[in-house]
Amino acid sequence: MIQEKKSLDIVVPVYNESENLKPLLHEITLKLADVFNPLTVILVDDGSNDDTPVNIKNIAKEYKKISIKYFRFTRNYGKEIAVKCGIDQSESEFCSIMDGDLQHPPESLIEAHKKITGINANIIYISPRKRITHFHQKLGAFGYKKILNTFSKHKVYLTDFTFMDKKSVDLIKQFNESDFYTRGILSIVGLISGEIFYTVQERKHGKTKFSFAKLINLAIDGVISVSTKPLRIAIYAGIFVSIASIFFGLSLLFEKLILGQPIPGFATLGFGMFFLGGIQLLFLGLIGEYVGKTFIQAKKRPLYTIDYQFSN
Repeated sequence: MIQEKKSLDIVVPVYNESENLKPLLHEITLKLADVFNPLTVILVDDGSNDDTPVNIKNIAKEYKKISIKYFRFTRNYGKEIAVKCGIDQSESEFCSIMDGDLQHPPESLIEAHKKITGINANIIYISPRKRITHFHQKLGAFGYKKILNTFSKHKVYLTDFTFMDKKSVDLIKQFNESDFYTRGILSIVGLISGEIFYTVQERKHGKTKFSFAKLINLAIDGVISVSTKPLRIAIYAGIFVSIASIFFGLSLLFEKLILGQPIPGFATLGFGMFFLGGIQLLFLGLIGEYVGKTFIQAKKRPLYTIDYQFSN
């Protein structure tokens, strides 16, 4: 148990989690209300289209030991922006980010607090011991982790479950990127960090809201947000293809002029066109991603718009 009770904000992004709200708040109250004081749960509704808004108003009245702050977006902005909104509202000594599906056990935050004070750190990453996924998902996560950390100058922990002190929160509030990526931002603030592990719990109700397409988009945004190295790779690839084309052309001349062998023009031309066309489209798309992000950021639009909010 924590001898001197500290204040804690728990940021929970929710999207169509109506059935999970009551079990979530029950677990948080049961495990943490007597440990952290005051304890505030910041629920950020990312434009749910179920009865989450109605349920939370009724459920919030039942809880007296914890404070509940609810913010509803005008539309779906994505989980990362919902996390950013929650962090912007945090004022306590500590802040945690956790999912609303109860796969993140609230009691891990007690261990995280002990760790953050024990090693005098600013951020504690709470990573899963084992992911309950299929083989292709494990392979994809492993590949993404390798790619992301290869491109990034700093180690990126692939977990949203984190525990931060106020210094970390105040620094993160300064980042107002249109493609806000929590894991990437946490990795570049340059503060002292540690890591603990938890056992992934079964999801209580509903299904994950992340489709395969959304996971791919998140992966692309993650790589682009932490590094410009892909642009450098485009330059290297262009140089390599150019040099390879020169040598290929010289080899064709050698075969024609020295060896006297006929050159099948259509096959050679077709291969070259498709290969170079594919390379050009790939890197035009890559450059377009960076230009598009810059264009959106230059407009300086608000990252999110709140429809309404309340607290118990």
